Amino acid sequence: MDAPQLWLLLIWIALHLAALLAAFGTRIAIGSRIESLAQFICLVAMALIGVLAWVAQQTQSGSWGLSAGTLMAMVLTAVVDFRRLHEHHPSTEPIL
Repeated sequence: MDAPQLWLLLIWIALHLAALLAAFGTRIAIGSRIESLAQFICLVAMALIGVLAWVAQQTQSGSWGLSAGTLMAMVLTAVVDFRRLHEHHPSTEPIL
């Protein structure tokens, strides 16, 4: 692999990692002053990853699936409240 291709690959990986961190930042920023900024950055990152997935699919480079997976992980990270997964839920049995 020659140097220009290696740099493109490293930039591609860095963009995906930064996008995942942006999605995680929306969870950390909940209720803070920077919440809207974090959400805006995440939205821009989602659009960027979506464009990368589309470009990779159009050029048939084979990496569109990884970009699509990153986009899916970003949506889940930004939407799912992982703190609530550990809470104990009361029994659903009817009270007589």
